[in-house]
Amino acid sequence: MSNSDIKKVTTHISQNEGLIFEHSSPGKKAYRLRQLDVPAVDAAAELGAALRAESAVLPEVSEIEIIRHFTRLSTWNYAVDHGMYPLGSCTMKYNPRVNEVVARLDGIAGAHPYQPEAVSQGALRIMHALAYQLIEITGMDAITLQPAAGAHGELTGILLMRAYLESRATRARRS
Repeated sequence: MSNSDIKKVTTHISQNEGLIFEHSSPGKKAYRLRQLDVPAVDAAAELGAALRAESAVLPEVSEIEIIRHFTRLSTWNYAVDHGMYPLGSCTMKYNPRVNEVVARLDGIAGAHPYQPEAVSQGALRIMHALAYQLIEITGMDAITLQPAAGAHGELTGILLMRAYLESRATRARRS
C-alpha cells in the first residue's frame, strides 16, 4: 500500500509542505546565543573519537519559518478536533478537553499506584464517586475501573459481553 492509497476523512487545504531544507538560505539563523559566562571547554578533549569531523548539515532558516513550517505540518495530524475515531485504544479515543485539565491537577497528575494509602485518599474518593455514578447511569450492579489501557479495556468489555450473553443463553446459537 502506498501513501496515495491512504484516504483521509478530511484533507488539509495544503498538504504540499516542502522539506525544511527547501526553505534554507545561507546565513539565516533562528537563534542568537549570548556570550559564554563560563570557561570554554575543549570539545576534542572531552569527546575524543566521538567528536564530529564536520559540522552537522542543518537548515538555515529564520525563527518564523521554523514555527510556520512545523505548525503547518502539525495540522496534518489526525485528531479528535478534526473528526471521529470509530474505535481505538489508548490514545486513539475521544478525551474531552475537561479530562485533560483535570488530569493535570496537583494531586492527580503526580499520583502513583505504589504511593501510600494515606496520600491516596483523594484519588480513591474520586474513583469511588465515578464508580457510583457509572453504576447509576448504566443501571448495572457493578463496574470496574481496572482496565489499565485501551486494549485491556476492550478485552474487559468483550469478556463482560460474553459473560452476559452466556448468562442469558437458553438455546444454541443459530448460524
